[in-house]
Amino acid sequence: MGLLFFALTACVFGDDKIKTGVSTDYSEGYYGASTLTTMTSISIFAKYIKGDTSLRIDLPYLILSGPSNTSVSSDSTVTTPSTTATQYRETQGVGDIVLNGIYQLYSNATLGFAMDLGCKLKIPTASHRAGLGTGELDESTQLYVYQNLNDVTLMLEAGYKWVGNPQGIHYRNTVSASAGIIYQPSTAASLGALFDIKQSVYSSMSDQMEITLYGSYQLSPSWYAQLHTYKGLADISPTFGVGGTLGYQF
Repeated sequence: MGLLFFALTACVFGDDKIKTGVSTDYSEGYYGASTLTTMTSISIFAKYIKGDTSLRIDLPYLILSGPSNTSVSSDSTVTTPSTTATQYRETQGVGDIVLNGIYQLYSNATLGFAMDLGCKLKIPTASHRAGLGTGELDESTQLYVYQNLNDVTLMLEAGYKWVGNPQGIHYRNTVSASAGIIYQPSTAASLGALFDIKQSVYSSMSDQMEITLYGSYQLSPSWYAQLHTYKGLADISPTFGVGGTLGYQF
């Protein structure tokens, strides 16, 4: 999934809020290989909103099945193209901790326009040997633009990622872009769709492209739920993915 998905509910700032919960995601795809790779992520998260600033931390647990040369980066699963895997493995363990920060640069309620700056840091807590992470630090920055049209909000995102290189492997830094739309039929519900494209960390491989659909519902003043599904539009993207979030707001 693209970075814009995690910002879909981050464009509303104001009073201090603390949110916590559990999110899950399942994806499968070939990622340019001939063998299917599946990944399940179960993540505990906490989010703090104060004024114009939103901070979030994700602590994931990963279950990965696929070719032995498959590894997990901060926001995608990729297969090393320089070698052909001859073994299939199943592995699981703690994933990389991910820190997200979003700051609202500008907001005009009369025009319904807002602009946010995001930063993301992947801390290498996952096992590189087990293929659950690269073992290196990744950093990225994003610019988000929102335009509200009554019950509909249009969103654009552009990002740049500095990718850490494990020993013996050279990843390139990547650029990404997303476009999304949110429809809010009521104060408790919202529906959204987004298109996401980003460069592969390998210069020899094509860009990753996905389309995501999501729905969110406020179950009570404190509890909320989200469901999402996504479809890859390129060979190195996930073929299919689905997941959800159950959160509590203090």
